[in-house]
Amino acid sequence: MQIRLKKVLLESQYFKYIYQLTMGSFLAQIITVLVAPFMTRLYAPEEIGIYTLLLTVVTIFGPVLCGKYDQAIVAAEDENEIVQLIVGSIFVSFVFIILITIGFNIYLTLNSQITDKVGGFAYLVIGVLFITVFVNILTAYNNRYKEYKIISTVIVTRTLAQNVGVLVFGLLKFGSIGLLLSQLIGMLVGFKRQGKHLYQNRRKLREVTFKGIKTSLIKYKDLPRFSMPAHFINTAAYSILNFFIIDLFGLAVFGFYAISYRILGLPLNLISMNVSKVFFQRAFEEKKMLGNYRSSLKIISVFLLCLSIPMVIILFMLGPFVFRQVFGGGWNEAGVYVQILSPMYGLRFIVSALAPALIISGKQKMEFYMSNLFIIASVLSYMVCKLMGGEIYIFLTIITLTYSLIYIIFYLYIYKLSKGI
Repeated sequence: MQIRLKKVLLESQYFKYIYQLTMGSFLAQIITVLVAPFMTRLYAPEEIGIYTLLLTVVTIFGPVLCGKYDQAIVAAEDENEIVQLIVGSIFVSFVFIILITIGFNIYLTLNSQITDKVGGFAYLVIGVLFITVFVNILTAYNNRYKEYKIISTVIVTRTLAQNVGVLVFGLLKFGSIGLLLSQLIGMLVGFKRQGKHLYQNRRKLREVTFKGIKTSLIKYKDLPRFSMPAHFINTAAYSILNFFIIDLFGLAVFGFYAISYRILGLPLNLISMNVSKVFFQRAFEEKKMLGNYRSSLKIISVFLLCLSIPMVIILFMLGPFVFRQVFGGGWNEAGVYVQILSPMYGLRFIVSALAPALIISGKQKMEFYMSNLFIIASVLSYMVCKLMGGEIYIFLTIITLTYSLIYIIFYLYIYKLSKGI
């Protein structure tokens, strides 16, 4: 039976799905890479720093706005349960957005230097969050029905729209406001195509009842209880570094770090996150058939490892040189940051794609505990440099070492779960 399953996995559309998602993301990231050298010449490091800092709100809260109920759409039993989860996800998201807006307003009040630079345009971030709710839900719905070509196409069109905005607003000298506007415009693209299937089944939405929503939300209650806080903490572990770096080294240094973080994130957006979608769907099916998902994990692990190793070597060896040549002499510093962080990002590239294994195994609680380690590592790194007066290189080195160890532990645990023991 297991040999038969392996044959099905290899000869089916398993890698076709990965190809469809990856090609779309590849084109999107090519667009981003092509625009990046113009971006670093049209915007000052401080402007990129302010934009990245404000967008941190979206980075932290965007993936968890639905309480992770959007992930349940992929595993839902039938169409009725799907629409109940969709409506429930929207309701949960709106509650969170109200709370986030209140907190964001307090933050801006306490940090007037931000509003001094961009004024009320800072609240464009809340608009981006609002749109993110529907992007998350529609993406999960497309994933449910293996509409990977649609997901791929929308990724490209959104990225193209956003980067065109970056260039246009940069030429108009809009600064950080232009970057925020381009982000909002990009998010608005692609809704019609992504929601076409759901629109065709819109009659199901009329059958939604409060009782049905409540039942579905209770059924998948472990997602907001464990998976959501774990994802939030995991994301915050990286995003909190933004605030630490600004406090320790200033906005200019953070601007360099923001570009290095952006470039290092390309492989994650290009391959890892898309592979994760396919792994989730296929491993879930394998688990139902055999009670384990070892084959899916091994295939994807080897695939990601073969990509990760050369990526890390290239970044480590050529980081400063590439940044100096591509982004301009003044951005060599960001290349040094990439050089330091690349080994850790190589591990993150692999483990992030496999994180849905915890949902498949019903171990969301462990994801929460593991993610706390990243926060602890971040705070300890900050405290060491704060007390000892360490420079940015020391701070990033400590982050690389501690985060890498956590990712190794994380993978070993996922591997154990895959055996179905």
